[in-house]
Amino acid sequence: MSLVVFRSKAAGEIFMFAETARRIFEIIGRSESARGVITAEQVTDALQRLVSAVEQEKADIKSAAAAADEANRRGSDEPAAAAPITLGQRAFPLIEMLRAAEKKKVDVTWGV
Repeated sequence: MSLVVFRSKAAGEIFMFAETARRIFEIIGRSESARGVITAEQVTDALQRLVSAVEQEKADIKSAAAAADEANRRGSDEPAAAAPITLGQRAFPLIEMLRAAEKKKVDVTWGV
C-alpha cells in the first residue's frame, strides 16, 4: 500500500502516503488494512484521539525548542536542526474531514 485515499460524503478525497496513514491508524486505534471505515458513531472518538496526538506533539516541539534555546544561550556550537514536517501538518486535512463528517453524521472510509 503506497497511497491511502480517505473518502467521506462530508468532504473531498484525501490522498495520503501509507507511512503517514499507518501512524494515524495507530493513533486512532485502527488496524492497518487496505480498506476500512470509521463509522459515523466512531468519528468523534477518532477525531479526539487525533487532535490529542497533534496537541501532544505541539507541546513536545515547544519543549524541545525551549531546550535548544537554553543550549544556545549557554554557548552550544550545535547547529540548529531543520524543522520537520509535523503530524499536525500531515493530519490537518483528515482532521478537517473528520470534523465535517461529525457535523453531517456520516462515515469516513479509506481504500487504496
